[in-house]
Parts: sequence; structure tokens; C-alpha cells
Amino acid sequence: MKQIIRFLLLALILGATVQAQDYGKMFQRQQPTRQQVNPAAQYILGSGDVLLVTVNLWGHVLKPGIYSVPSSYTLIDLISSAGGPLSTARLSDVRIVRKNQQVLKVDLEKFLKTGDSSNIPPLQPGDTIIVSGSIQDIFTKLVGIFRDLAIIANVFVLAARVNYYR
Repeated sequence: MKQIIRFLLLALILGATVQAQDYGKMFQRQQPTRQQVNPAAQYILGSGDVLLVTVNLWGHVLKPGIYSVPSSYTLIDLISSAGGPLSTARLSDVRIVRKNQQVLKVDLEKFLKTGDSSNIPPLQPGDTIIVSGSIQDIFTKLVGIFRDLAIIANVFVLAARVNYYR
């Protein structure tokens, strides 16, 4: 019985530690490296003589990652190519970080309501698009961490009771 309790306790502690490390990574920032690149060299020639731009898509989309898309693609096309936004995505606060460190805020909810695409900037090579999460998502993650800590505390209490009644 003691071995089972020890095993469960160890598994819970390791699980909470891994989850806490993953949660901590969300808040880490790395210093960007600046490069001087020829603007013409930032385009790729795809099949059918289509110019492609490479962009990064982060955050609350189904398939975040690095995408090489036709230069005619819009932000909506890119997010759609990535499987669309998750239910936790905050579409009113999508950010485009340009290579020159300019940050553009795009309200995709406004576009979805009005259909007016004039406020959606074109994609440029090296853009990083960040689809933010809602406050509900952050709250859900915090509740999950507290739940895991409560389970660990419960295991300690149960182990102490088992040892007390022996």
C-alpha cells in the first residue's frame, strides 16, 4: 500500500512540475536577433511561378507554425490555412510583428461583423502573427494548476492518515 501511495505521489508531483514548467514558458521572453537581409531575398518562388512569403503564426489557432504562403494571401487566408482560430482565440486582439519591430493590432472581429477588409494589412515576409487567447483561457489554466496542487495536498493528507492508523 505504501508503494502505491509513493508511486501516486511521485506521479502527481512530476505531472504538476511539468505543467508548471510549461506554464512558465508562456511568460519567458527571448531577445530578438537583428539581421540585415535583402528584401527581395525574402520571397520564395513557388510552383507555378507564385511568389511565396514565409510567416510565423503563433497562438490560438488549430495548427500554429511557420507557413510559406502566396504573397497575395491575407491574414484571414493564413489563419484559415492553419485550421482556423480556436474557441479560446481573442480575435479582437490579433498582433502582427514586422521584421522592423513594428507591431500592428488587427481587429478580426470587426472584419467578421462588417466584412470591411481595409483595416487588415497585407502580409510581409518574416511577419509573426500572434493570435491572443481570452482571459477565460488563462483562468482555466490557473484553475487547472490549483486543482493539481489540491490533488497533491490530498495525497499527502491521505498518506499521513494511513500512517497514523497503522
